[in-house]
Amino acid sequence: MIKNCLARIGCLTLVVAVVGGGWWFREDIAGWWRRLEITASSVPSEDLARRAADKLQGMTSAERPTDLRLSQAEIQSLLTYRAAPLLPEGVSEPLVEIRDSTLLLSARVDPKGLQGLASPEVVERLLSDSASVVVELWPGVVTPGVARVEVVTLQAGSIVVPSMMIPWILESVEIPGFETTGVTVLLPIPGRVERFDVDAGSLVLEMADRNDD
Repeated sequence: MIKNCLARIGCLTLVVAVVGGGWWFREDIAGWWRRLEITASSVPSEDLARRAADKLQGMTSAERPTDLRLSQAEIQSLLTYRAAPLLPEGVSEPLVEIRDSTLLLSARVDPKGLQGLASPEVVERLLSDSASVVVELWPGVVTPGVARVEVVTLQAGSIVVPSMMIPWILESVEIPGFETTGVTVLLPIPGRVERFDVDAGSLVLEMADRNDD
């Protein structure tokens, strides 16, 4: 699909646009590059992972609406001690950073271990070897129990992926239970979660009352 699109646009026009735009907006591009670097990663611990898991379990079993806040250190601990052992073979070293309204997630990705998870064409275009992939996500809720994360920016190694390519990349990734629409990923959340966002340095999840329809 990408190859056909580039052929229709015209390679010469594309090269001129990229080179010219890259020079004209070089300061902005440098800013985007800095924005996608995780510089405030927290030190994980098994104790924090256990406490965070207990918070999530307590939230889903609560009878009344609850407001759950997970700090960056708690999320990093969950990623390291709970999520990392379950990741596909080609994905490792997950890191997280909480920003003002978004999350940065980073992982080491080896294209050799991604067979069956993504389109070979997309993997070949983005990664020729093992590299760090960083994604900026804006979380939210579509309806209670259904969350959405919007991919704001995606960087694979030294490549900052143009926003118009992100939908094609998401469509090529096969994750059971997840749906994609444009730059947005829809995913189920246990319980009646009506709030899922970033606030004051924490990831916030809030449950609706069980008596609400």
